[in-house]
Amino acid sequence: PGISSYPTKVGFHVKGFEKDPLKLFREVTEKNKVALFMHFSGVWDGKVVKEHPDWATVKANGERSTEKTSFFSPYLDTYMIPQLKELSDYHVDGAWIDGECWAVEPDYGEASLKRFTKETGITEIPKKTTDKYYPEFMEYTRSLFREHLNKYITAIHQYTPQFQITSNWAYSSLMPEKVTADVDYLSGDVTPQNGVYRSAFEARCLAPQGKPWDLMAWGFSWNGGKMPMSVKSSVQLEQEAAEIMAMGGGVQFYFQQNRDLSLKPWLATTLSEIAVFCRARQQFVHKAKAIPQIALLYPTASYQKNGSRPYSNGTEKLQGALNLILDGQQSVEILMEHHLKGKMNQYPLIIIPECDYLEASFLDELKKYAADGGNLLIIGTETAKLFEKELGIKSLVKGDEEQAFIAITDKIGAIRSSIAKVELMPGVTSISNFYNGSDFRDKGKNIASSVNTVGKGKVAGVYFNAGSAYLEYKSPVLRDFISNQITELFPDALVKVTGSHLVHVTTNLLNDKMFVNLINVAGEHTNQTAIGYDEIPSLKDLTVSIRTAKKPAKIVLQPEGKEMEFNFQNGVSKVIVPVLSIHSILEIKLN
Repeated sequence: PGISSYPTKVGFHVKGFEKDPLKLFREVTEKNKVALFMHFSGVWDGKVVKEHPDWATVKANGERSTEKTSFFSPYLDTYMIPQLKELSDYHVDGAWIDGECWAVEPDYGEASLKRFTKETGITEIPKKTTDKYYPEFMEYTRSLFREHLNKYITAIHQYTPQFQITSNWAYSSLMPEKVTADVDYLSGDVTPQNGVYRSAFEARCLAPQGKPWDLMAWGFSWNGGKMPMSVKSSVQLEQEAAEIMAMGGGVQFYFQQNRDLSLKPWLATTLSEIAVFCRARQQFVHKAKAIPQIALLYPTASYQKNGSRPYSNGTEKLQGALNLILDGQQSVEILMEHHLKGKMNQYPLIIIPECDYLEASFLDELKKYAADGGNLLIIGTETAKLFEKELGIKSLVKGDEEQAFIAITDKIGAIRSSIAKVELMPGVTSISNFYNGSDFRDKGKNIASSVNTVGKGKVAGVYFNAGSAYLEYKSPVLRDFISNQITELFPDALVKVTGSHLVHVTTNLLNDKMFVNLINVAGEHTNQTAIGYDEIPSLKDLTVSIRTAKKPAKIVLQPEGKEMEFNFQNGVSKVIVPVLSIHSILEIKLN
């Protein structure tokens, strides 16, 4: 990062390029009415740090970084902002600033430590996660990044107001905060492996943030190691795009150019196919908003308290919880604390995934939500401790990770997780127990899940780390176990889909119309040894039940434009979708 392909007067031009490729790209894209955005690396700028070592951050051991710029260096004023203005002079449409929040490191340079002490009064500088004041130092570092972000965005907007700019991954799963900078849009790039589930996750983190957004799907597979980089098939990319579009977002695709910046002509067919796929669905999905059903909390406070880095800490627990819910055909949003405050009553069910900390005021609001008639599902051994009273727990002892057995109606399955051994107060309902083996005669004494009435609402608990367990070892028994807990609290979902567990569902509003997205998630995307796949088995005869206040005038399968037969009874329309290839949308026309 840090080397420019065009003949810059500000930065460092790549050797060997005699012509101006940016000028050519701008002329051709402008002629064809195609927007042109620049990929620019910000905080992570290895070239500028090599040329100006004193501009680099200082690590805890006193060494200078060879990659990351310091917020106390002249980098913004003398390099990045002038180069953004230079790019604007080419009349490009905007920039996608990479290497930003996810690349930020704490700076132990003299100027940084002096300011930290001045702002906080703390003189004992933390260097390890176990040190006192480490969370405070991480929050201080986050505040420096916010200043950095605001400064260059304000500068380029003052220079060229129509210049559209974002910082890659800002206000996303990697930076789970309320939007405070004047970014024109939000964006991120999905991991090249298992992009289907990762797209579903990242889309739900960006969608509620109140800004236009898109996600970049990598056009090739790679695991960061020995796996050969190989271009994905159209089918694979369409599946990833469907997860993004179904949450209302835009989609971009990342294909590498040749080293001379030329494009690879053979990719034109793939690009054309995925473009046709996306455009066919655009009018039914773009900028749609989810209808409140299930809210899965992104516990930002816990994420930040336990993070070893300012940003880009692990989200595996949350991803696992989402996968469980989606694989049970539930419509679900991921909402951070600032999304839910004052709006909890919009959601029939709020799920709290594995976490060990929630701010006191937010915790109180959740408890009041339940007492006023809401439903809470608490997942995890640490999480249960936060709601002991509401769950009706008399005693709770957290155990070590072990193999345990859980059961649904006619099956038993194994999980690996830490188990909370709980004793419940009288009157609390035990839903299920752990088993000592894979035999229904081996029912144990330890409770796996329970539900308690709190005021007008209900609070249910799952006493193991279900999200982590599912992400590590996917299990249909665990999937159905969590689905049963959800149904216990929320039996009357707006949309229900039966016929396959390989379908993800989103329920949206767009232009005052209801749309039900159905996404086929079959395929080898979860296989970490698969470079790619070019075939997805179609799903057959899916029954979709949709609750509406009155009988719909029409239900149309889009983008096929096929009017569907349906049966309407007791406020529920039942329609059978005979074939789901990758992504189809039921448009519910009430008038």
